[in-house]
Amino acid sequence: MVDSVLRSLGLEEGDEPLCVQFVNTVGSRNTESPNEYLATPGDLKEWLLKRRIVPAGTAIDEPYRARTLQLRDALYRIFSAVADGREPGDADLEALNDELCEALAKLELLPDLSWALHQNDPLERALILVSLSATDLLTGEFASRIRECANEGCGWIFIDHSKNRTRRWCSMSDCGNLAKARRFQERKRASRESP
Repeated sequence: MVDSVLRSLGLEEGDEPLCVQFVNTVGSRNTESPNEYLATPGDLKEWLLKRRIVPAGTAIDEPYRARTLQLRDALYRIFSAVADGREPGDADLEALNDELCEALAKLELLPDLSWALHQNDPLERALILVSLSATDLLTGEFASRIRECANEGCGWIFIDHSKNRTRRWCSMSDCGNLAKARRFQERKRASRESP
């Protein structure tokens, strides 16, 4: 459903669902100094503009940014739990359900059988689209393919599109290469230490 809603609204999700792109606006999430890509309302605006979710003249304030980050972090915890085979926490599901209730109240099927989203506020519309995307992912065929990067500090969420469903890293060029280099150094050190 969400795929057709996004297409009806002129939006394409790209390689990863919109909700996953949104969750991944933090780099090195599980380290002492994560990289916050939405550090200011301006950063959030640029992220939304790049995806053609809000018009150029949209004003974003700090309370709205804080609200979006709360949803983002709840989605991360939900996706992380699913990737780990655990049930998501009640508070995180409630945060998503709160946004989802608003979303479902604004959807309408038109006579040409396309979806319309009746929400004039572009900021509310943005949260609705992210919530619909997350719900679609969690209840759809790719839910069992939700993964979290095996690099403990990374925290990047992705959909495992590999044929045998064994992808472990957000990217082989980033965390995958770091892991390979670390294993190589460990083997080298072990060979020097053994008689």
